[in-house]
Amino acid sequence: MTSRLPKLHPRTIKGVLFDLDGTCVDSEFLSTLNWAAVLKEIGVKGLTQPKGREQLENALAAPELRGASASTIADHLIQKFNINYEDDPVCLVKRKRALAVDMVVNGEVDLKPLWFKGVTSSIRQLEKVLGPECVGLCTSNLRPIVNATVEAGQLGDSFLGGKTVQEDAIDQSTGLAQIKPMPDLYLMALKKLNIPSECVVALEDSVVGVTSAKRACVGTVLGVLNRADNHSTESVEVEAALLNAGADQVFDTTVAAIEWIIASGTTQHDVLSTLMQEKEAVVRQYFDGVNKKDPEMMASCFSEKVELRDMCGPSKGEPRHASSKGMADRCMEFLAAHPDCKVEFQHAPICDREGKWVWCHWVESGHWTGESLGIAPQNTVLDVGGHTRFLVERQQDGSLKIIKQVVYRTFCDWELSL
Repeated sequence: MTSRLPKLHPRTIKGVLFDLDGTCVDSEFLSTLNWAAVLKEIGVKGLTQPKGREQLENALAAPELRGASASTIADHLIQKFNINYEDDPVCLVKRKRALAVDMVVNGEVDLKPLWFKGVTSSIRQLEKVLGPECVGLCTSNLRPIVNATVEAGQLGDSFLGGKTVQEDAIDQSTGLAQIKPMPDLYLMALKKLNIPSECVVALEDSVVGVTSAKRACVGTVLGVLNRADNHSTESVEVEAALLNAGADQVFDTTVAAIEWIIASGTTQHDVLSTLMQEKEAVVRQYFDGVNKKDPEMMASCFSEKVELRDMCGPSKGEPRHASSKGMADRCMEFLAAHPDCKVEFQHAPICDREGKWVWCHWVESGHWTGESLGIAPQNTVLDVGGHTRFLVERQQDGSLKIIKQVVYRTFCDWELSL
């Protein structure tokens, strides 16, 4: 299949969120069964016969219904079977869901065979690599069906990272569920997982699912096909649609996607170590720019908007914001007053254990011999130091930039004169 993984920047994987229908289980059979029961109630005959069932399956497999909402599917079926139905199609959707719940809760359908081959054992293996609390579910399906399906797959003690279902995303003002492709379900799932979104992988089989995960800023979104023939025209079209929706890669099966995650997990330490070194290099480059009195080098280390907190200054730690050029200009004003300024590290830049913040201890030496901001030099010694934490994050263009800076420091005579 087409691969986009080489374009991905190094990242660590700490959590995984699974879609259910089409990703873990083949629920098309159950969906067709439920639609047949609903249509039978409103007068459509023959759908339980082979020819009628085939007709319904073909109607549901229409390309225009890929990733469509349940109400859109209901409207399509009403037109396809020329049904005289005056109520809102949403009523059919609600009835279909009610029948589905009854069918599952009453044990009328054996759910165990619906699980794709190898998925349950692969999920167990994934839990061993990441930890059971780092694996969760995020599905638009209903809680009774989700719980019954998970139990049927003998995964009742799995997905300790949380099961986020349709009932979790009910808008209290409208009573409607904010399901995929809206981001609500994934935002809730990420909150339950309690892992930074950039370290989470989502597995999805549909365009609406991929769209939902991307809108919620899930770090990596993998598409899966899970079709009998992954090289058919339909499979190629679905793969293209998933990639166009934002999937980072499309796998033939969910098992293959899990295997990739597990393989990535075994090299996470190296990936994180590389990322930490890259972040530390950005901070070193900033201080090199200061020593070289190079404003362009300094500015290149910052994002377009930087948050600055000076914990010891007059602002008392209140956040202030500046542009990358503004940060460089501020340094150049300081350097104009201290032309021989030299910055040295007492503790060189180093990432924290999570690979998020870079911190360092530094000292500045020199003399106040230059005029800056209209203040005449006093020829005093420059001897100050401090501790700075830099939050360095990946930007849309792939570069790493400082987006936040927190400083604890002493002040020189020139600063005290401002």
